[in-house]
Amino acid sequence: MGENSDGMTALQRKVAEHQASSLPHMIVEELEQMIIDGVLSGGDRINESALALRLGVSRGPVREACRHLERTKLVEFRANRGMFVREITVEEAAQLYDIRASLFGLAGRLAAARVRTAEAETLRATADKLDESGSMADYYPLNVDLHRHLVALSGSPRLVELYDGVSKELHLFRRHGLEPGAARRTSNEQHRRIIDHLEAGNGEDAARLMEAHILAGKNRMLAEHSRPGS
Repeated sequence: MGENSDGMTALQRKVAEHQASSLPHMIVEELEQMIIDGVLSGGDRINESALALRLGVSRGPVREACRHLERTKLVEFRANRGMFVREITVEEAAQLYDIRASLFGLAGRLAAARVRTAEAETLRATADKLDESGSMADYYPLNVDLHRHLVALSGSPRLVELYDGVSKELHLFRRHGLEPGAARRTSNEQHRRIIDHLEAGNGEDAARLMEAHILAGKNRMLAEHSRPGS
């Protein structure tokens, strides 16, 4: 992480510019991004002292952020051991995939009445970047952003909130499903078909494809965990 001339990292400078009341929210976002980026995985311990030192804050805001993440089921407190990134079972993940698929399909049905050519082109530009990304570290956050954008186009803040909540839990489980190869190419081809139907205003077709897109991820996950040694 690069330092400025005064010795502060970019993240520490960002922290310094916020009021104390906003620090826990910013730390929540940082921890969520670390989970999305794969820096933190299910079962990892959150070292509050090290995180506070990295951010240049006291442990209080970090502890408050962890309590928020505990309420949203991203972390869990283990007696006498501290806070850990939560681990979820295959069965829990399958249920979350089903919920997420339904929400994603609903978002498509609503978004089809709202998407215009300019928005569709923005989505296609993200799909192009996904094709160009080589590593999972590059691909996965872009994939998350594309899905969030698609849901936001529904125009329903409550739907966005519900979708984000389910998706954040699945970040604990989901990175393995789109390693380089045919699965990733197929997934991005599905993105492009979805965008085409949204631009054309085909709500039912967009909803069907968007639901199927998430269920395909569920099936990849189940297939991987059914292999010997998984």
